Amino acid sequence: MIIDAHVHLPIGKDCDILCRKREKLLQELARNHIDGCIVISDSCMESDIGNLNECVELFRESVNVNVVGGISPYFEFQTQLRKIRNYLDEKLVVGIKLYTGHEAFYLSDERLKDVYELAQQYDVPVLFHSGWDNYQYSDVNVAAEVARQYPNLKLVCCHCFFPRIDKCQSLVKYSNVYFDISSIADNMAILNDIEEKIKKLIEAAPKRVLFGSDYSGCNQEEHIQFVKNLKLNARLTEAVFAGNAKRVFRLE
Repeated sequence: MIIDAHVHLPIGKDCDILCRKREKLLQELARNHIDGCIVISDSCMESDIGNLNECVELFRESVNVNVVGGISPYFEFQTQLRKIRNYLDEKLVVGIKLYTGHEAFYLSDERLKDVYELAQQYDVPVLFHSGWDNYQYSDVNVAAEVARQYPNLKLVCCHCFFPRIDKCQSLVKYSNVYFDISSIADNMAILNDIEEKIKKLIEAAPKRVLFGSDYSGCNQEEHIQFVKNLKLNARLTEAVFAGNAKRVFRLE
């Protein structure tokens, strides 16, 4: 079984309306023999990858596609927070996403207290963007501060601080911090080095590393092959591909 724990709605000329985005995503899942996925909405109201309401409505009846709601202190924050709470009550979202770095706010921003308390109340994870440029907004010291302040909060570090994968090791000691490997398999020039560091991370935190691709921005098939190339044993392969995501998102 494979669960892609980090995808977005596809964009492009053939995905100009929401129903086509849904259709293309489901086709991609079938093509790559993926059993389920987590679709992450944008934090703003108008977006090619869909806002919270759009993503929820697209997959309201889906049994194998779940939704994580993006939120930002810059875009109708309290309104979006109430919507996420309502969707959590209806079991229509399974997590919350913060686009730290894409947007100029720190993971430790005091305004996010309501997000963290809501996530703890409903026992859902908070995902955060990490790596690349503007990494300071969610760097390891900031993530560690939040992990300590909210020990019952499940924090998912998206992209593993790419390309600085080794930074993850300093967060392994926090049992409430998880890591998704989305978008890390796209740079062939450093792929061998990335494989070595991810394998070390899985060995250090075998129950807290999740498969993700960052489709449609990144290639789903290449990320599947990346995990296969690690040559993990059957138990670890199942955990990374599906078991860990099932547990952190509480998927049935």
